Amino acid sequence: MRDALALRRYLSRYTEDGLPAPHFTRPHWDSALVLPAYREQPALLQRLARLPAGSGRTLVVLVLNRPDSDLDPRANAALRDALQNPARPRAMRDTVAVYPLAPQVDLYLLDLEMLRGPTPRAQGVGLARKTGCDLALQWMDGGGISGQWLCSTDADATLPPDYFARLQTAAPDAVAAVFPFHHTAGTDTACNAATALYELRLHHYVLGLEYAGSPYAFHTLGSCLAVRATAYAHVRGVPRRAGAEDFYLLNKLAKLGPVSRLQGETISLQSRFSTRVPFGTGPAVAAIAAAGNPRGAALFYHPHGFSALAALLDSLPALAEVPQQDMAALLVKRDHRGEQLSPALARQAAAALETLGITPALQHCRRQTTSAAQFQRHFHQWFDGFRTLKFIHALRDSGLPPCSLQDLASLAPQLWPRATTVQDPAAIAAAVREHWCWR
Repeated sequence: MRDALALRRYLSRYTEDGLPAPHFTRPHWDSALVLPAYREQPALLQRLARLPAGSGRTLVVLVLNRPDSDLDPRANAALRDALQNPARPRAMRDTVAVYPLAPQVDLYLLDLEMLRGPTPRAQGVGLARKTGCDLALQWMDGGGISGQWLCSTDADATLPPDYFARLQTAAPDAVAAVFPFHHTAGTDTACNAATALYELRLHHYVLGLEYAGSPYAFHTLGSCLAVRATAYAHVRGVPRRAGAEDFYLLNKLAKLGPVSRLQGETISLQSRFSTRVPFGTGPAVAAIAAAGNPRGAALFYHPHGFSALAALLDSLPALAEVPQQDMAALLVKRDHRGEQLSPALARQAAAALETLGITPALQHCRRQTTSAAQFQRHFHQWFDGFRTLKFIHALRDSGLPPCSLQDLASLAPQLWPRATTVQDPAAIAAAVREHWCWR
C-alpha cells in the first residue's frame, strides 16, 4: 500500500513535465534501460544493437542532452542525424514510434535539447537521467513495460551477456542493485594508466567502508546501477545535479532497504578522457594524467581513516547505552580485527565527529529508539554515505594525508584483498574483482 501511494504521489507531483504518456494496450517491453548521451558518436547505436537479451524485448531510452555551457548547437548532431536518417526504419508500439536496433531491442529517442533547449548546467546529467527514468516509470505504470527495474548506464559501457537476467539474483527486498565494473584499455597509454589508478581509488574507498562495517559499502556509478521502480518513487527520483547524482540517489535509496552488490561478469567501461561532467571519472582521469607520475600521486585516502570509521561503528552498542562519555576515550578502546586506535587518531576522529554534529544526533537516536537494533538503524540514517565521506575528509584535512599507491603497501590496515607489494594497478584491480566474486 505504501509503495502504491508513493508511486501515485511521484507520478502526479514529481516527474518531469512534458513527457509523452501514451496509452498502451499491452506490454511491449520487459526491461527498460536509460542512457544519457551528450557529444556521442553514431557508433553508440551499433553497441546498443548488441545489448544482451533479457527475458523479452528491451526498451532503451536514449536521453539526448546538452548543457547550456556548451554553445555549440550541433554538439549532438552526429548521433541525432544517424537516428533520423530516412534510411533507418521506425516502428510503432501502439502510438509510440521507436527505432528497432535488434530483434529484441527498441530505442526511444528522448531529445531534451529539441524538447526544451539546453539543460541548465547545474542540473546536467542528473536531469537527463531523471527525465529518462521518469519516462520509463510512467510507461511501466501505463502498462507498456512489464519489468520493475529502472536500469541505468552510460554511453561508454558494454553490458555483460546476463545483465538483465542477473537482476533476478538481487535480494527480494533490495531497493537497488549495483553491477561490478572494470575499465578496458584504449589506445592512449597515458589515459589507460590514469584510469587504472582512478578505478583503484574507487575500489580502495569501498574496501575501506567494507572493512569498517559500513552499510554504505557499494560503488555509486550511474553506468552500473539499477533501481526498483517503487523505491525510485519513494526517494523522488534522480537528483538534478551536474555530477554525483548517482552517489546521492544511492545514498537515499540505502536508507529504504538493502542495495545488492551483484556478482559475476563485469560491465566494461571505456578508458577515455571526458569533460562531459564537471567532476567524476572523466575529469579525474584527465587530472591524474596531467599531473605526471600517476603512481606517485596521492590519490588514496589514508587507511587509518577507515580504522577510525571502524572504531566508531564498533562503538555503537556502547553509544546506545551510555548518554554521556568521552568520545575519544571510547574510540581508542575499540578493537577491530585486533587493531586499536592511537590516542592521537582517536582525538582527531572525536573532533571530526563533533564538527559533524554527533552529540545532538546521538541524543535524537536515543530518544527515538528502545533497542540497540533500532538505535543502529537511526544512527545509520543520520551517519549516511554522505556524512561518512565527510568524516573521512575531515580526518584528511586535520592531518591524515592522502597516500600514493606505493604508500599503501606499508600502511595498515591493508585493504587490498590480499597483502601484496605488487604495484601494477591492473593486477590489484583483478584481485579486487576476485575478492568480490567478479570475473
